[in-house]
Amino acid sequence: MPRSVTVAVCLLALSAAAADAPAAPSNPSAKPRLVVNEFTAQKVSPEEAQAVGDAVVTYLAGRGFFEVLGPRDIQTLLGADRQRQLFGVCESDPMACGVDLSKLVAARFVLSGQLARVGSAYQLTLQMIDTEKSATASRSSKLAGSLEAIRDLIPYAASEATGSPLPPPPSRVLPFTVLVVGAATLLSGGAVEVLALSRESQLNEELCPGGVSDGGRCSGVSLRPRDFYVQQQNALTIQKAVGIGVMAAGAILIGLGVWLMPPDDARTRISLRLVPTPSGLAFAGGFW
Repeated sequence: MPRSVTVAVCLLALSAAAADAPAAPSNPSAKPRLVVNEFTAQKVSPEEAQAVGDAVVTYLAGRGFFEVLGPRDIQTLLGADRQRQLFGVCESDPMACGVDLSKLVAARFVLSGQLARVGSAYQLTLQMIDTEKSATASRSSKLAGSLEAIRDLIPYAASEATGSPLPPPPSRVLPFTVLVVGAATLLSGGAVEVLALSRESQLNEELCPGGVSDGGRCSGVSLRPRDFYVQQQNALTIQKAVGIGVMAAGAILIGLGVWLMPPDDARTRISLRLVPTPSGLAFAGGFW
């Protein structure tokens, strides 16, 4: 058989085998679907609870570990389905209705949350349920002294409640830069101060070669006019003031760098404060 005919036969066999082979899954790496219920409010306004819930949905959707459907997404799907019914699409094509709503039924994970006011503190509680196992998969609870602090804890609470990796630690470039600049400024001011003090000591020895007598007068004779030493003393006074100012600026920069420096582990923080309760006073705080 000619070589060209043999190659053609092989190609036809491979094509037939490929056609008979089962099709590969269209999306083998599909993300698990997570439905976030509307957050409940306890001693807080519904708007505050809704804002926290929206922040949780936005964070989880941005991480990309789940296909997230929040309360607003559900309302959008329900509204679209309702519009199909009003326009009569369901009568002519019943399969066009309820297709989007099937995504909600197929969701494996359901996340519920509650924002509560405990005295003067806020508590955020999250709980995720695995619908396949009909059991709570994970939960998280955070307590903070203000609503702004609760917003800062959302990434850690949402990650713990969904069992997803914690957010990356904050960058330390800016704090380290401020610390280095502050240390350099402090050393520069200290060098200026040391030079000024050294020059002042040298001029004093030159002004009084024999030292100061018991009466407070110089026992020796200076080699230069008195006006020269007065001018030098005024210049050194300004130099020492500049050195102290530069050192103070360096110390402030170092303190700012320490204040900006995130903890070694951004997940480990302590918040503790005294809050009033119906029965008296109590300590409210948390670790995160």
